[in-house]
Amino acid sequence: MTPRVAVIHPQLVAGGGSEAGAMWTLQALQDESRLTLITMGRPDLESMNRKYGTTVDENKIKGRFLRLPPGTRKRFDALRGFRLARYCHRHARDFDVMISAYNLMDFGVAGIQMIADFSFDDALRRELHAESGAADGAFYKASLGRSLYLGLGRTLAGSRGDGWKRNLTVANSEWTRDLLRERFGVASEVVYPPVTGGFPAFPWNEREDGFVVIGRLVPEKGVRRVIEILIDVRREKPVHLHIVGRRERTAHAREIEELCRRNRDWVHLEGEKYGPEKAEFLARHKYGISGCRNEAFGIAVAEMVKAGQVVWVPDGGGQKEIVAHPGLVYSGRDHAASLILAALGEPAAEAALRYHIKSRADLFSSGRFVEEIRGLVRRFLSEKHVRFA
Repeated sequence: MTPRVAVIHPQLVAGGGSEAGAMWTLQALQDESRLTLITMGRPDLESMNRKYGTTVDENKIKGRFLRLPPGTRKRFDALRGFRLARYCHRHARDFDVMISAYNLMDFGVAGIQMIADFSFDDALRRELHAESGAADGAFYKASLGRSLYLGLGRTLAGSRGDGWKRNLTVANSEWTRDLLRERFGVASEVVYPPVTGGFPAFPWNEREDGFVVIGRLVPEKGVRRVIEILIDVRREKPVHLHIVGRRERTAHAREIEELCRRNRDWVHLEGEKYGPEKAEFLARHKYGISGCRNEAFGIAVAEMVKAGQVVWVPDGGGQKEIVAHPGLVYSGRDHAASLILAALGEPAAEAALRYHIKSRADLFSSGRFVEEIRGLVRRFLSEKHVRFA
C-alpha cells in the first residue's frame, strides 16, 4: 500500500527558506505517496510554484487548510500555531508519517521535523541575536508577559514537553546540528535547504562591480552593518549596493531607509524579487554579502553562491559552511573591509575565490534536496515496516 504522508507548515506564503523547503518536500513526495498538505490558511500553490521553481500539482495532494485565529495573521505566532499543533496531534495516526517542514512539533507519535531556526526557544533566540538588538523590541523582550504568552501557546497546542524529541530531526546545517546536540541533547541529520531555479551564466567582465544583500529590513539581518562595511570599502573602490527584500513598517526599517537616502548615489532599495527576475539580478552582479550573524543556514547566501557571486559572511551560524573559505568569513567591520579590498585589489585572489565558490554551488541544488528527503522518508517508513512506493 502506498504510504500516507502529511507535510505540515504553519503558513505557506512566499518569502523565506522554510517555505522553499516545504514546497520542495511536497515536490519530492507527490508522486511516491498519498500526500496531504496541512497548513494554516489556503496557500496559492500556483504562485508558490512560480516563486520557488517547483511543479507541485494540486491534483496530486490533498489539502487540510485550517482557519487562522482572528487577529493573528501577521503576529502572535505562538497563538496562531496552536490550532495547527492540536490538529496534527489529533490526526497523527491517520498517516504513516507526519513531516513538520518548519521546526519542531509534538505529534504524539514519532515523525520527522525539519529545523530551520531556533525561534522555538525564546531564550536561545535572544542569545543568538543579542548583538543585533533584534530581541529588544517590546514584543520579544524577556518579561513576565512574554513568558505567560508563550506558556499559553504551549498549553493551547497540547505540548507534552519533550515529546518532539522522539522525532527524526533534520538540521539545515552542521551548525544547527551541533547546537541541537549541545543545548537539547538531540541527534539530527544535516540536509542543506534547496536553492531553486537556474541562474544565467553572465561572463564576469560583463557583471556590475556591485554588491547584493538579501534580507528583510529587520535588525537581525544586519543591513546597517553591511552598509557600514561598504562605506569603508568605498574609500578605495567605487562599489555600490543593492538591498533585495521585503520592506517593513517599523522604526528600524525607517532608520535603514533614511541611511539609504543619505547614500542614495550608491545604495539602492530594490524591494522583493522572485523567480527568474531575482536569478538574473543576482547573476548580473559580482559580489554578495550578508550581515546576519548566527543565521542557522542562510538561503540567501546559498542563492548568491549559486549565481556565481563572491560572497562574504559573518563568522557565526551555518553561512560559514556555504562559503567554506577563510577569505570570505569576517569577524567585524574592519576585518570585512580588509578581506573585500584584498580580493578586489588582486585579480588572481579574486579569481581563486570565484573558482572556490563555483565548486560549492552543487551542494545546494534542489535535486540533491529531493533525493535526500526521499531517502530519509524511505528509511523512516522502512523502520515502521511501511513500503515506500
